[in-house]
Amino acid sequence: MSWTVFLQTLGERQEHALTPHELEVILCLNEEPGQSKQQLLEAYQRRQGPIEEEAFTQRLRTIYRKFNVSGRGYKLPQLQRYLVQQYQQSGPGLSRFGLSRIHAAFPTDTFTAALERLLHNQEQAMDDDHKVDDSPVETHKEVAILQTFAPNLEHYRAHLSRCLQAGVRVRILLAWPYSLAAGLREEVLKRYAAEPLAEDFAIQSSVIANLETLEATIRASHHRANLEIRLYDTLPSLSLYRAGSTLLAAPFLHGALAIHTFQLELDLRASDALLTGTLLNDFERMWTVARPFLPAPDRNWRNELKILFTN
Repeated sequence: MSWTVFLQTLGERQEHALTPHELEVILCLNEEPGQSKQQLLEAYQRRQGPIEEEAFTQRLRTIYRKFNVSGRGYKLPQLQRYLVQQYQQSGPGLSRFGLSRIHAAFPTDTFTAALERLLHNQEQAMDDDHKVDDSPVETHKEVAILQTFAPNLEHYRAHLSRCLQAGVRVRILLAWPYSLAAGLREEVLKRYAAEPLAEDFAIQSSVIANLETLEATIRASHHRANLEIRLYDTLPSLSLYRAGSTLLAAPFLHGALAIHTFQLELDLRASDALLTGTLLNDFERMWTVARPFLPAPDRNWRNELKILFTN
């Protein structure tokens, strides 16, 4: 059942006694956290047309009452959390484990949206003057990437810089480019890839290119302490991209880069952490055995890189 169908079905239940106009408001709610009252109003106006803010606010108040949302604190996040919990428990399958959807390949727009949502909530939390709306503060304040190398890292460089500026912890976990594991990964990709790779493709140069991207990020940032980079000398089982409460996971298949195979999109707020907890624990184990490495602009890090695991 899709989110929209769930909201439609829930809103039509007699127990809630929603009017058609109130149901129109409910249908504009996002499944992802962080939607403010102003954003909800704008979504409503795009979908239904103009409405006076006071009339919209009155509809929201009635909806809060009908869903028993009361007490202190922002009410819109409370309503949204309740609806998401109901959605996760509403149907069969893996929704209660946090599985939101499965993508055919890495969903660039989805990860970008998750980063923007995390940044919005973090920047809002840093500015007390903006705490006048119904916007919750993101509790999962972290960005993390686990890859052999990340082909799309340069695409997200500006977002990473903004995360560092906003005080978000950023952890990057890549293969040591001189490791046996990196060599094996390169060999199977070249041998079994469904689509031909570039003639000059090499894991070693690809990881170094990622480190150069991170070096440029460090050079442009005054908050490098929030950036942590580690390199591993072992065999990972999957790639992970995390932004706040959104996690994307994909296996390392012989025939394709991880970003070109299916991706599991998971919600870290799931009521059952069987999937999400297992994946995050695997990241932490990899993080523990990996070694810190900083491609600092003022150091000869390329030579240091070669001997990282030699002692």
